[in-house]
Amino acid sequence: MDALILETTNCMDRVIQTYEKEISKIRTGRANPDILDHVKINSYGSFEPLKSIAQIKVPEARQLLIKPYDPNSIKAIVEALNHSGLNLQFTVENNNAVRIVFPILTEDVRKRLVRDLAKITEEFRIKIRNCRREAIQKLKVQNLPEDNEKKSEQSIQKLTDEKVSLINTIDKEKISDLMQV
Repeated sequence: MDALILETTNCMDRVIQTYEKEISKIRTGRANPDILDHVKINSYGSFEPLKSIAQIKVPEARQLLIKPYDPNSIKAIVEALNHSGLNLQFTVENNNAVRIVFPILTEDVRKRLVRDLAKITEEFRIKIRNCRREAIQKLKVQNLPEDNEKKSEQSIQKLTDEKVSLINTIDKEKISDLMQV
């Protein structure tokens, strides 16, 4: 029984980690290097994360500065940023750095980003509930006494409520970041 609770907890924790990674891609008006986590650079025939081939700094609140360890990779970085889907405004400086400037978000853009966040949040709440459903299905096939099964179901439900509450808290924090002018 404890193994099932542990397995369910791990499943839900993985969902929350993926959720945090996913919403880190939603840009706020401030510079955050995490927005570039999923950008992969074609470097010497293989795709490497941007972090592994360049230093990413935040020189000002709304700017990122990318300095590659190998200046020859500037062209590959620019190409990857153009194909990242992040719609970033950037400039190449002295052929050895890329500066990304984050524009101030308008009210309409903020509202659209909050709507997008709401959709993502609901998807991940469903994934948490799917972990619960799978755990309860595994519980049913164990043929436990009825009172033990009920206690286990209650434990799983309590865990689900805690994890959904955590997602809601993360969601509220991201919304306040997005709406902050």
